[in-house]
Amino acid sequence: MAVLHSTLPKHIADRVARGEVVNDHHDNSSVIFLDIVGFTDLSSQLDSRIVIEILDDVFSKCDAICAKHQVTKIKTIGDSYMAVAFGIANSEQRTANVMPSEACPAEGRIEAQRTQNSAVRAASAAREMMNITLNEELNKALAKALENEKALLRFRIGIHCGPVTAGVIGKERMQYDVWGDTVNVASRMESTSEPGRIHVSEALNEALNEALNEVRTAPRGTIEIKGKGMMLTYWLS
Repeated sequence: MAVLHSTLPKHIADRVARGEVVNDHHDNSSVIFLDIVGFTDLSSQLDSRIVIEILDDVFSKCDAICAKHQVTKIKTIGDSYMAVAFGIANSEQRTANVMPSEACPAEGRIEAQRTQNSAVRAASAAREMMNITLNEELNKALAKALENEKALLRFRIGIHCGPVTAGVIGKERMQYDVWGDTVNVASRMESTSEPGRIHVSEALNEALNEALNEVRTAPRGTIEIKGKGMMLTYWLS
């Protein structure tokens, strides 16, 4: 059981321990990708111990932020971090005695709430993650290791919302992962972002606007996204 909890999110590890096959579909999810800008090149200039220490520090801080905002960490790949905010409605209550025709509007509202809630949590987490680059200790450690006082930690972040498939794969070495076009678009949002900025899709922007929260965006304009063509995207402020 301890091994499961060390490799899988707690709620997933509990299901696996009960013998469940984890194969879920989530209609309302916001996927976050974070990349440490230029770290692959920087790592070739750094002692391996320093590389591990910096990555561990950065990703541990990301883990804490995810826990705070009910965002699920999925994985790290090199100097990239991936997480998902699954949709949670403001109220998951159902009225038992309503007819299907009466239930449809309520169901629609709940689905919208899930999307909005997911978007707000993902955006809030991403903003806090970006603030990690302002950490003095991390930047001092990087500058000292590179012998360059101007060296600074920089992130690119991308977010998109939509449906995903999630599940546990592997037998000897289990891994919880998510798949789908939403994941691909979120990855493209990150790769086409700029250092120090959070790049979000039109779908994510609409969900934030509908949520009527304090998170604000600014139009980036229409850009070409690999595999998707021209897309209207936004910067998270």
